[in-house]
Amino acid sequence: MEKKQTVKQESYKLIVTESRINPDSLALVPKFFSGVNKLDQITIQIDSEGIKQEKDLKGIKTNKDKKMVNVIDWTIDICGAGHSYAHDTGDDALMERLNYKVSDIKHMAQPELLKVAGVVLDEALLIPADKLALEGISPKDLLAYKDLIVDFSRVKSSTKEAIIDRTGVTEKLSALFDEAESIVKNTLDKLISQYKRKDPDFYRRYKTARAMQVRASQKKTAETNPPV
Repeated sequence: MEKKQTVKQESYKLIVTESRINPDSLALVPKFFSGVNKLDQITIQIDSEGIKQEKDLKGIKTNKDKKMVNVIDWTIDICGAGHSYAHDTGDDALMERLNYKVSDIKHMAQPELLKVAGVVLDEALLIPADKLALEGISPKDLLAYKDLIVDFSRVKSSTKEAIIDRTGVTEKLSALFDEAESIVKNTLDKLISQYKRKDPDFYRRYKTARAMQVRASQKKTAETNPPV
């Protein structure tokens, strides 16, 4: 979940908690009691969807990381083989084109790694197959390397976009938060004023729970629109 959503969820759950430990207060306004029950059910659903989202996020990131490691390893191997061949044949130009440090390849970002991998593959394909085989790289290896590059290039650069595309959990969470916010603003906030008279202590506790969300919203606005 987004940071703003997490804060909202904490606020909703605190409202439910404070209400549950004050059953006599809830009984004073039946509609408020009903609203809290609905909010409680939604927070449970939000937690469930949030867990799914986290699992998807972790799974997508793990998949991307594995593909990236494979491309890095193969790039290092094939680049090294091509460099060795160029050295033995006195092809200084090829040596220069394949002059990538292992440490640099390991720390490349996805776009740069894909670019370098493409260069390494193109150069390796120009080396006679029998000569490259002596360096430990077969035509089958090059085909596998090409497939790895293509596969890795298809990986979404944004894990959030991947979640939206694959699971729709983000949309479900948004709908749940909209529903929860509607209950809080249109029912609970409208009825809580009665408790200022009927149960001042519960009124203060509710306001404290709501203030969490308000403060977070104000802080986000301030960060987005800093004073000039």
